[in-house]
Amino acid sequence: MQPRSPGARVEPARRPETRRRRGLRRRLPRPALAAAASVLAAAALLLPASSPAQQGPYPIFTEAHLDATMTTLGPNVAGVRAALADGDYSTAKERAIRSREQLATTITFWRDRDRDDAVGWLRTALNRLDALDTVLSAESVDAAAAGAIGADITEACNACHAVYREDDGDGGFRMRTSALP
Repeated sequence: MQPRSPGARVEPARRPETRRRRGLRRRLPRPALAAAASVLAAAALLLPASSPAQQGPYPIFTEAHLDATMTTLGPNVAGVRAALADGDYSTAKERAIRSREQLATTITFWRDRDRDDAVGWLRTALNRLDALDTVLSAESVDAAAAGAIGADITEACNACHAVYREDDGDGGFRMRTSALP
């Protein structure tokens, strides 16, 4: 041991195996830790849990929502057809993906009104948009297949529109009253 000078700071010798972690200096005994864990578990069971059933099956999709979606969907579908005609497959793919996203949300409107025919046309259009995405994702795009699928999409849309859409007299369209409850 070396002699200490007066006023020198003394640091305790530390060995690596006895170093303490900073923060908690004491450890709870195992029985106390087990008791705390069981109390927390019991408290978690007593707290009200929100489940999807308590929140409702899905958000309400109104006629106004459908109108807004169809207003923006129309130009996207027209853009898909135009891009396919021009051979611009990357643009057609982008617009097809966006069209599918928009169209898929409308299913709640038709389900809420028990319109199975509209749900069927919607599913057909969505399946055809998926098929178009597959064709457009190929290394070499088959233009004839893409065009045929584009025509199938238009056919599914037109079938639904023939039943549920009518001219509003101002150059636009509105929902037929038969579609509403």
